[in-house]
Amino acid sequence: MADLQAPITPQRALLARRLRDLRAAAFPSGSALARRLRTDHPDASWHQTRVSKLERGLQRPTEQDIVQWATATRASTMQMNELLHLLAAARVEYATFGQLYRRAGGPVADQASTATADTRTMRIAEYQPSMMPGLVQTASYARELLSLPCGPSAFGASTEDIEAIVGERIKRQDVLYQPGKKIQLVLGEAALHTRFGPPETLLGQLDRLVAVAGLAGVELGVVPFSAPLPMFPLTGFVLYDNVVLIESIVGQQRLEAADEVALYERFFDQFRHAAATGQEAVALIQRIATELSG
Repeated sequence: MADLQAPITPQRALLARRLRDLRAAAFPSGSALARRLRTDHPDASWHQTRVSKLERGLQRPTEQDIVQWATATRASTMQMNELLHLLAAARVEYATFGQLYRRAGGPVADQASTATADTRTMRIAEYQPSMMPGLVQTASYARELLSLPCGPSAFGASTEDIEAIVGERIKRQDVLYQPGKKIQLVLGEAALHTRFGPPETLLGQLDRLVAVAGLAGVELGVVPFSAPLPMFPLTGFVLYDNVVLIESIVGQQRLEAADEVALYERFFDQFRHAAATGQEAVALIQRIATELSG
């Protein structure tokens, strides 16, 4: 399972504060609450460290956690309903890149944390309608992409930061060779034509894509322009085991609810089935590269 540490979004922070306030009004410490919860619910894993993580927003509670916490702290029905409402909001978490980059280590550390998640997850499935996934970008392509005005510089990253992010992005690609890893990438044909920088940058990227297509642990598909699209190609998304990440220009949405993740799994399979794969995909990439170089 992917170990993706979610950012402490405003919704999660408010939920944590409400839990902390309820505990402080009823118990002198988190340890005291943990002892009460263990007594009332011996089958649950209530420990002081877990209480602390919930109060600091480092872990998101379940609905059962909320009910047990509220009962132990003698919360009112109104207070419990507020907690459940905040939990529902926290399940669809959205953090701007400005928020992500303000964490310790800034944008470079944020990219490094993505590499850690890549390593720890067993399966990565990504769909991109019009650009290359970070896992297969060349350094030149990544540099041109990240240097755009809507890139990290819009959120305070320096030129040196961008260069360091490019380095971390290339290091991420070690996961392509990790035994037992399953990596599924589906691109729209537009990604093979969209240029960031000079033609040479895209040519190098297409060559890299052909090389990646031959790796044992990688499944590469391209949905050609000639194929009818099975889904709206509104935005790219990444499936990390049981988590979905969706990026906009200014931030990142994270979905963990099982029903929503299942929908994205189904959507991804629709794109996979519409895609050219294997030698057919390689031939399409090489044809576009030949046209570009001519």
